[in-house]
Formats: sequence, structure tokens, C-alpha cells
Amino acid sequence: MDELILRLGLALAIGILVGLERGWRERDAPGGSRTAGIRTFGIAGLLGGLLAALARSFDAASIYFVGLIVFSATFALFAYRETERDKIFSVTSTVAAMSVFALGGLAVAGDFRAAAAGGAAIACILASREVLHGLLKRLSGNEVRSTLTLAAMTAIGLPLLPNHPIDPWGGFNPFEIWLLTVLSGAISYAGYIAVRDLWS
Repeated sequence: MDELILRLGLALAIGILVGLERGWRERDAPGGSRTAGIRTFGIAGLLGGLLAALARSFDAASIYFVGLIVFSATFALFAYRETERDKIFSVTSTVAAMSVFALGGLAVAGDFRAAAAGGAAIACILASREVLHGLLKRLSGNEVRSTLTLAAMTAIGLPLLPNHPIDPWGGFNPFEIWLLTVLSGAISYAGYIAVRDLWS
């Protein structure tokens, strides 16, 4: 029981953390004029955790998934009405709310450390909107291709390589060699970006 309470507290904290960023960004809007803020996101995280706890108690995963579908549809409906009123086109808050709900469930029924890390990562991404948009405007086509190539080398190439020596002498480990290649490329790319920004 104590562990469940702590996990539910984490689910609530994840929602509050993301809601803090969403609420701050829309802090000048009149009360009740936005789909969700710090309270709604906090409750969304807690709701995801509660439904995950119920699903585990009754051994019925459908409880959680039906809850996720109903929550997502309800939130999307209100977000749609908001976008119609304000004439804006953004699904960021809807995706963030769905993520908070899912992370709340993960905090209770899965790896709570991964849930906490996911919540922090989402909040950081949301708070970095201006930085990320500014970065996109400064990147050239070649730089975008280089970034994607480096990401593919890391996310696709590394997991496919065996992490053990494959030669008779035990000196050729494909994973370690590819990791060194990726690190070298990342350092070189970071240096290029730093020099470019320094001289621009």
C-alpha cells in the first residue's frame, strides 16, 4: 500500500511538472479559457496511475486502455474547440496530455524511474520550444542530413551490432568500434556547430 501511494504521488508529480510548463506558457490567458493547465495535467497523471492500479488489481488491462482512449478523445475534443476559437493549429497539448496519462500508468504499473525520466524529458522539450524552433531556422539542408545520419548510426546501427569479439584473438568488437565511430562523429559535429555559432 505504501509503495502504491508513492507511485501515485509520482504520477501526480509528473502531471504537475508538465502542467507547470503548459500553465506558465498560457499564464496570461483568462481563467477557464484554456483546455488544460497545471491542475488538469496533474489530475491526468494521477488518473493514469489510478486506472493502471485498478487494471492491475482486477487483472484487466482493458480498464487502462479504455480509460486512455476515453481520456484522449475527451481532451482532444476540448482542445479542438479551443483551436477553433483561437484559430491556431497545434496538437502539442493533446499529445502532452496523452503522454502524461501514459506516464502516470507507467509510474504505477511499470518502471517508475523510466516514468520520472519521461516526465522530465517532456517538460524540457515543451519548455525548449523557442530554442528548438530557432535551431531549425538556422540549420541548413546538409546539417539536417548530417544530424539524421548521426542519429541513425546511433539508434539503428549500434543495437544491431554484436557486443562481443568476433575474431579468434578477441580484439575486434563491432559494437565498440561503431560506438567509437559514433562518438568521433558526434564530437566533430558538435565542434562544427559551436564554431558556426561562434562566428555567425
